[in-house]
Amino acid sequence: MNEISARIQSVFEDYAICKDKAAYGLFTGRNLPTFVKDYILNRFSSGGVRDEEAIKEYLAAKMPQNSDTLMMRLLEGENVNITTRIVVKTKLDDGMVAFMLPDLNITANMYIDTKVIAENRNDLVDGENWGNITMMYMPPEGRKKGYVLMTSYKSFNPYKTLNYDDFIARRANFSTDEWIDVLLTTMGYTPESFPTYEAKFTMITRLLPAIEPNLNFIELGPKSSGKSFTYNNMSQYFRMISGKCTRAQLIYNHSTKQYGAIKNHDLIVFDEVSTLSFDDRTGELQGFLKSYLEAGNASLADIKIVSSCGLGLAGNIALTEDMKPVNEDFQKILPDIFRSSAMLDRFQLFIPGWHLPKISEGQIYYGWAIDSEVFSEYLHHMRTDSNSLQIFDELVEYDKNTAYVRHAKAVRKIASAFCKLLFPHVRSIEGMAEEDLGTFKRLYDEYCLQPAIKARSYIYEQCKIIDSEYKHNGIPEFKVKTA
Repeated sequence: MNEISARIQSVFEDYAICKDKAAYGLFTGRNLPTFVKDYILNRFSSGGVRDEEAIKEYLAAKMPQNSDTLMMRLLEGENVNITTRIVVKTKLDDGMVAFMLPDLNITANMYIDTKVIAENRNDLVDGENWGNITMMYMPPEGRKKGYVLMTSYKSFNPYKTLNYDDFIARRANFSTDEWIDVLLTTMGYTPESFPTYEAKFTMITRLLPAIEPNLNFIELGPKSSGKSFTYNNMSQYFRMISGKCTRAQLIYNHSTKQYGAIKNHDLIVFDEVSTLSFDDRTGELQGFLKSYLEAGNASLADIKIVSSCGLGLAGNIALTEDMKPVNEDFQKILPDIFRSSAMLDRFQLFIPGWHLPKISEGQIYYGWAIDSEVFSEYLHHMRTDSNSLQIFDELVEYDKNTAYVRHAKAVRKIASAFCKLLFPHVRSIEGMAEEDLGTFKRLYDEYCLQPAIKARSYIYEQCKIIDSEYKHNGIPEFKVKTA
């Protein structure tokens, strides 16, 4: 056990689990995200002792792998209850909401009871969902074929009653650099495997849109740098969309009266943006996104959407041998819907993925780490915490009379996110001893303010390439107050 592993076990105790190859070997052949695996390991572990037989029994009962056996149980009249990944798809042709079990390769003749839809409008949205479901078989009736009906659904939220104040207080046991290493282990990576400090910091920047509401970002970088792994595995509050995106999937389905993913998630990441397309023949969707990216609310026809969900664009770009973008105008790979300066300017944060190494087996972390599902709920909870915004307002000065408003808002939002991520235990600077305040100011400037300015600068430089008018809208000088 290395030092950071031992520290995590000691400090976080019941919030931590031991990740090792043997533990994850129990899930071999199962397509489960990290937050589900960690929940199961934590449920059947006490200290460093793990009940592997109980885990195997739970997996066999609640997460079956044999579709034939499952279908036979249904055919024999059994009400089957499992915890699983489901994909919801509204079918306009028959006026029903269908679901699929992709991990069991069951994709047809499965529907959700209208009562279940009504009871879970905020959870059962088109696309991927995780939850506990009960199913029954409805035999053929006349010309109507037999089908499977979902009769109950419970969203996967095992840690909704965490003691967040207790969790946050434990952060004070680590230095800032140690805490960055803790964050990396929670994300599933070995801190020592990152070649530079810049690489470490870039990796944890991926967590900012999860902890700060309506933080919109773009990440471009090399293949195999863990983008999909991070956003698919860290939290059920994240959603990745690739290929073709529809209005019903993203915003609202008029047929089923269901809100789309933007209403019910903390973060939506459009993956593989160079091949992403939008069903937007009328231009309504672009207008909606333009308003939403600006203010976190927008209207489409008669539907008004207000949400704290951040939007992200992630994709691969060509790099030189020294891992720098081949072309300086890398915004060209973005879908047309986002490529105007007015749209690009509404993304506050840019993550330079070229600072990250390609992820290899040697970078996967084994040892004590914070339970990913616990950490997911913590990130979700912290989105409503406004202390870091107040800290920014009290610590940072700039010329408010001349500052371009989107630059100012973006730097404030990004710095606030870094503060929540790295210094959650600092609730206020009021009453701090002079020496402690001086130390915190130095840390805040290094780890929050300067990285925020840099992250926003990438967006600004791309806007200047598209539109020469932006040359007159420079980023203002932000400074931590000395007095």
